[in-house]
Amino acid sequence: MRSYLIIGLAFLAAVVGCKKVAQPTDGTSTPTFPVDDRNTNYRPGAGVLKNTVQAGKRTAAMHDYEQLKTIVFAMELENNRMPTKEEIRTELAGNGQNLLTLIDKGSIIMPDKPLKDGLWYYEVDAEKVGGIVVYKGNISRATADDMKKYLGQ
Repeated sequence: MRSYLIIGLAFLAAVVGCKKVAQPTDGTSTPTFPVDDRNTNYRPGAGVLKNTVQAGKRTAAMHDYEQLKTIVFAMELENNRMPTKEEIRTELAGNGQNLLTLIDKGSIIMPDKPLKDGLWYYEVDAEKVGGIVVYKGNISRATADDMKKYLGQ
């Protein structure tokens, strides 16, 4: 039984291997991805473990964005217009403290007046490296180029 375990571990080590993190070619020692850890997007060169952790954070963030979308949609139906950033913050102060914390920390970027047929809110640094975005009420992952289009409406 022990030999199967050793063979299995050897096979796993051979498959996964020891990959070095790619160093930038421009002579600097800084990584090629942003240092801001609030963005959950895939980071080239960050390694398997870091990107696996990012995938878990991304799943949790998608759930948070879904909750916020539901609240904003309910407010839009109730008032027959899109709520402003301050109205959303006031609503979240009562029953969405976790979401309010994410907005206050800057993890979720929200325009002062979201557009019903435009950008509602998005993940920090999404315009640089891509990330989660709520556009026209749909939650999706967008590339940096998509975000630049959304922001330039």
